[in-house]
Amino acid sequence: MKAVANAVVVAFMFMSILIGCSNSVKPDASMFEVGIEELQGIRANEPFIITGYLKNNSKHSWEISHGAGMFTYEIVDMEGNRVTRNTGLLIQNAIGYLTQLKPNEVLQNNGEEQRSEEYYTFVIDKPGRYKVRTNVEFRIEHNQEIYEQTLTSEFYEFTVE
Repeated sequence: MKAVANAVVVAFMFMSILIGCSNSVKPDASMFEVGIEELQGIRANEPFIITGYLKNNSKHSWEISHGAGMFTYEIVDMEGNRVTRNTGLLIQNAIGYLTQLKPNEVLQNNGEEQRSEEYYTFVIDKPGRYKVRTNVEFRIEHNQEIYEQTLTSEFYEFTVE
């Protein structure tokens, strides 16, 4: 009976150590992947939607908070000149989201119902090769600390016909 009690105590201590170790991991940018869905069939002077993503490549779940403008996009031509948008007034609600991002889970949120579509819908006038990258801003609250994250993907090339 005493051996069973000792085994239970040892098992409890082992589990406590494991739980403590998993909570001691601090989030950092290397745990996440930022990218963009492949762009195909883009035609000059026709609108297209860009959808970025944030993937949790760590072994831990994270509680992340972000606004409607979590994802923004930057388009440049092959010479590196920024493609400007001819848009009027851009509107965005100051709304916050709290999401649990599990291991290997992918998050995509263009804020469709909370901001103007011009934030993620683009029109390019001239055919040619272009590059786009995704910028992501969010924060992680972990062990009563806040970790601000601003991540940027690599440039991805696409063709406008």
